[in-house]
Amino acid sequence: MKKASQILAIIGIVLLVGLYLTALIAACFASPASPGLFFVCIYATFAVPVLLWVCRLFYNLSQKKKDEK
Repeated sequence: MKKASQILAIIGIVLLVGLYLTALIAACFASPASPGLFFVCIYATFAVPVLLWVCRLFYNLSQKKKDEK
């Protein structure tokens, strides 16, 4: 269980850092996509942790059902 949580946390960190770097690079080169990437980063800051929490919740529920059998 602890290993799965660590893997999910690492995936979340990599996703968020990748998004922020992409937005930073687009902003430095004055890309027309910069405002859109900024809003995606703001959305992902909240959405990615929530999605990872849901994945962990489902994983915990599936493990409990396996233990009951």
